[in-house]
Amino acid sequence: MSTFCFRSKMTLWSFFLVVIMIAFISDTVSIAQETEASRQLERIDIEAPQRRPATRATAPSRTGAGYDEPAPSDSRSSENRGASEAALRSNVPASTLSVVEGKSAVSLGAQSLPTQVNIVTAQDIQRLNIQTYTDLFKKIPGMKAFTWGQGDLGSPIQMRGFGSNNGSDVCIFVDGVPQAFPSLAAGGNSTSELYWLAPELIERIEVIKGPFSALYGDWALAGAINIVTKKSQASPSMNLLGGSFGNFRALGILSRETWVPTPYLAYEYYTTDGYRDNSQIRRVSPFNKFSLPIGGGILSLRYNYYNSTSGAPGYIRIDQVKSGLISRREAINVTDGGDRSRHELVMNYSPICGERGLYAALYLGYLDRKRWSTFPANPMPTYPSSGQLDHRLYWGGRVYYNLVFGEVANLTIGGETRQDSGPSQQFNQNNRQWISDQFNYGVRLSNWAGFLQGQIKPADTLKFVGGVRTDYFVIDVENLVRPANSGIGYPSIISPKIGVVFTPLKDFNIFGNVGSGFRSPMVQEVSPYAAGKTKNFFFQPPVLTSADVGFNALLFGSLYLSLEYYHTINSNEIRTINSQPVNLGTTVRKGYEGEIKYYPSSDVNVFANYAWVDARVVDPTNPGQVLIPTISEHLIKGGVEFQKDFGQSRRLLMDAYYQYNSGAPAYYKTNPIPVWGRDYDVYNFKLSYEGMGWSSWISAQYCPREFAAEYTGTFNDVTKAHSTFNPPAKWTFASGLTYTFE
Repeated sequence: MSTFCFRSKMTLWSFFLVVIMIAFISDTVSIAQETEASRQLERIDIEAPQRRPATRATAPSRTGAGYDEPAPSDSRSSENRGASEAALRSNVPASTLSVVEGKSAVSLGAQSLPTQVNIVTAQDIQRLNIQTYTDLFKKIPGMKAFTWGQGDLGSPIQMRGFGSNNGSDVCIFVDGVPQAFPSLAAGGNSTSELYWLAPELIERIEVIKGPFSALYGDWALAGAINIVTKKSQASPSMNLLGGSFGNFRALGILSRETWVPTPYLAYEYYTTDGYRDNSQIRRVSPFNKFSLPIGGGILSLRYNYYNSTSGAPGYIRIDQVKSGLISRREAINVTDGGDRSRHELVMNYSPICGERGLYAALYLGYLDRKRWSTFPANPMPTYPSSGQLDHRLYWGGRVYYNLVFGEVANLTIGGETRQDSGPSQQFNQNNRQWISDQFNYGVRLSNWAGFLQGQIKPADTLKFVGGVRTDYFVIDVENLVRPANSGIGYPSIISPKIGVVFTPLKDFNIFGNVGSGFRSPMVQEVSPYAAGKTKNFFFQPPVLTSADVGFNALLFGSLYLSLEYYHTINSNEIRTINSQPVNLGTTVRKGYEGEIKYYPSSDVNVFANYAWVDARVVDPTNPGQVLIPTISEHLIKGGVEFQKDFGQSRRLLMDAYYQYNSGAPAYYKTNPIPVWGRDYDVYNFKLSYEGMGWSSWISAQYCPREFAAEYTGTFNDVTKAHSTFNPPAKWTFASGLTYTFE
């Protein structure tokens, strides 16, 4: 087995070297192939960016989709001339135009994929009322992102009918670095945590619905999220925030885009007492990034550190709060909480202009994570508490080369690897004192992959997109609780994707696709820790097959419309129910998402979107329990954005938006009648004023339903299931001040 593993690694390393060789050889070939027109498209005109533009802050649209491309300025960007010209004939910002115009283009850009794609820009983030990183996705159709309310714990990012327990089921990348930690103790399948990433550091976010990009593999079931951080800003700045429940935040940024190497140094301190007892958080997060041009590209190096200490109030029964037995602010166990720290060193390289060329990322990191929690949720000292410990060293990288054949076709070839090692332990505990092990693993996880993706446009109105990736895993497990279940597994999978974009009219696209996604086997599946369970290192990655059809359009220069229908079949789905992984078997999801944005002027945007999903189990273990737990059927969002410019770089920004999600189902033991969670809605408001280097803002959040929350769990006692929740504050207020130095 070890010889086979060694040969496989050598084969994939050879594949990476071939990609690099292709990079140098194909430069000569591609230059010979390109037309004079394509050379003109790739030329750069350097202009000084506007510090605080007096016009609408339209975010630049990228046609490239590399994870660390050169960040465009707030003024006219070299790769966005088409969108800038279109902006002159409409009220629609460049970010929305790019989603329409980029769909039919031959490009690496996420917008060019034959599926629904949403872009969140730095300017969009500035408008949002952000309390945690999940608020970055609050306006995106079909996305239900929220926090557990138990400290800096990986948060669910749900879309397309996937529960995404702790950030699993969605593949998340930041600057080419995967954020999921497979088989982390508290997460079960995997956990993604983004609390280390301050919103001010983000250049843009690309949300790709469905498994339709070959660049993303493990956990890209519901889709993928690609986040690109900034390389610079015009001048240094200082940000201060204060709010309800002892909320305080300070962020200093040292950067100047004229310096070479260009620094982007950001240091964040955050603290809050929280709404409920034992919900305090203390966090520090330094971020250090330097970028410089080298060898026809941009090289970026960054080191970031993150440390957090937090309490965890737990989940309380709704009926006990309603009866007055306990307070909605009461904590289950004041010793619950967690500590975590993370170090990460990352190197990125990408072309300095255009999309042709070599893209690369290398990373090395260490995660230390501790958590103490009391489950099931009940304020009784007789219920058990558990602890989780994870120490994870991880490293890896990816490299790919993009070949460009004018405006007719492109081909991307590349490979990547991810290596994880360290102990993972979960145990019974009391007041943070170990009692007995539930499981205790030593794990060494490897993922090696190669991928191809290409586009060809045989006619102005027609484009074909295809891709394939192959992933090979090594799962080496030492089971310290059940030594007989230790072993090594070598699962592998091939996942193809194919799609088409038809553009019968200008700014009107019809698209469709079929693709497959997967997740890697979790350690508990191949090496069980429960008594009587035997190992299964022949377990293969569960596969999802998905098909989409939809359209997007820009009408009358002011109206954006999109609609998409999807249908997925997922084999061997694992869900975490009542803190335990449960094999649901084969599941089916079908649903649709629609969005409308209306821009009556360049200063106003009115938007609304709706998502519906039917998520079911094909052959449930318990007859009649056909609904997938924790999945809301309906999700509605809407709001208005307003901007007023006063000259001399002064402007007023206002945002008001609303979200509603219907209650999700759960089951009690073998009862086929579901227990429904409560409907939940929330209102957000933010008002900002900018001028003369200063920016100030106030925000408010209102949760009108007293006995509802974004997540409603269940506690099963002897006779029935009880709904539990983490009560939110009815009103939350915050204000902030930013000063930008000259």
